[in-house]
Amino acid sequence: MSAAAAPATAVPVAKPFSFLRGFRLIPRVETYPAVLAFAQTIAGKIALLGLFGLGLYYATYLHYLHNPRWIVQICFLVLMTALPHHRRPLLTVFTLLWALGTWWKWTDHPLLIHVLVVLVLAASLFRLAIRFQHLSFGRRPVASLLAGFAVTVLLASYLPKGSLLRTISWDFLTVAGAYLWCIAYSLLDISSKRRDPFARQLGTYQPAWGSTNTPFPKGAAYLRQIEAQNPEQLATAQLKGLKLLAWSLILDLFLMHVVTPFFHGYLGIPFYEYLFHLSVQRKSFPWYIGCESLVVDFLERMIDFSIFGHRIVAVCRMAGFMALRNTYRPLSSRTIAEFWNRYYFYFKELLVDFFFYPTFTRYFKQRGRWRLFAATFAAACLGNVYFHFFRDLGYIEDLGFWQALAGFQAYIFYTIVLAAGIGISQMRQTNVEQLSWIRRRLLAPLGVIAFFCILRVFDYTFQRYPIQESFRFLGHLFDLVS
Repeated sequence: MSAAAAPATAVPVAKPFSFLRGFRLIPRVETYPAVLAFAQTIAGKIALLGLFGLGLYYATYLHYLHNPRWIVQICFLVLMTALPHHRRPLLTVFTLLWALGTWWKWTDHPLLIHVLVVLVLAASLFRLAIRFQHLSFGRRPVASLLAGFAVTVLLASYLPKGSLLRTISWDFLTVAGAYLWCIAYSLLDISSKRRDPFARQLGTYQPAWGSTNTPFPKGAAYLRQIEAQNPEQLATAQLKGLKLLAWSLILDLFLMHVVTPFFHGYLGIPFYEYLFHLSVQRKSFPWYIGCESLVVDFLERMIDFSIFGHRIVAVCRMAGFMALRNTYRPLSSRTIAEFWNRYYFYFKELLVDFFFYPTFTRYFKQRGRWRLFAATFAAACLGNVYFHFFRDLGYIEDLGFWQALAGFQAYIFYTIVLAAGIGISQMRQTNVEQLSWIRRRLLAPLGVIAFFCILRVFDYTFQRYPIQESFRFLGHLFDLVS
């Protein structure tokens, strides 16, 4: 009898660039037991705060900004680290100090009375929504808030120009707009069984670690989920915060001393805004210069946006909250939906919380995948337009409500295409793991980048151009316009 043949042993196939799989520019020090144990000691906490303070100082003066904000933030972090059991009350105290003093002073907005009025109004809305949950406002507090704000802006645009009432109204609306989505997150938390009282909700209103009109990181409900519960979790959060600040500094230096000098200096590629202005003035330029400028602008904006988000989240983590990054490896995105999630996470979460979920849970319940598409369209298009239109109130004040809305046509088109792209991307649900390495790691991300680069032509909010100017510039890119 012949012996049974031994089963063939599978020969492992080496994957391209597998030797780089474990490489990290900044090591995962939070996983080192000795480092984690040291970070829980008094000496370790002092060392972490000292290094973080130096990082904040360098980040501030890297751009020659003589801004004492970093001093306030490090004082805030010292108290938050020393008194972890009083973290949430301290957050509220520092947020109030930030709002009533330093924050508005640094933004050249001395109208503190408007801040107080907005905060009192927010507290009133919070209590009314709890007390009258059986009424329309109590059942739909966020929708009522957003509709009320829009109607108020519309009415304020009809006030006589130059009148005292118009000046007071628009100053108030500017302050209210900065807190609008913070208030919305508080109202959203009302339905939670573990909702925080308003005093703690207030700690999320433009907190001391920094924010924009988009709350970082979301509201009080999210803070309850990510707050460190013991010394080990606090040490882990602070080590990750220090790493994230270091990474933001590396990106900042890379942008300032490598990307910008190389592309705009050595290669001489013009800035995108300059070329768009040439197109508006009907001046010609080679089509490939426009394409190069658009790609470089995409890269620079992505790096700059990462730096901005990393520093806010880094301070939040040092305060004892393990917040997710705002921007996380967007270039590795294989679908449009994935990129949208990775590029501006907290803005995406805002649109999902206030527009996607309400649409998904209430409408088109029998429509299958079209229900998902409709909810995505409500968030990426309607919610996106609402957020940016009412964020830039200066245009509405100067031009009037309807003229400002007409001037927003290019961005409205941008959101329609974006929502369609995300919706189709979600409905396709391609199993990317079954694709070849080249398609999965190279072609798919390049296709996503190309989509967002072209869509950038219509992504104008701070400076308004008619939509035909965007199409004209797009024609330059395809050599259809001289």
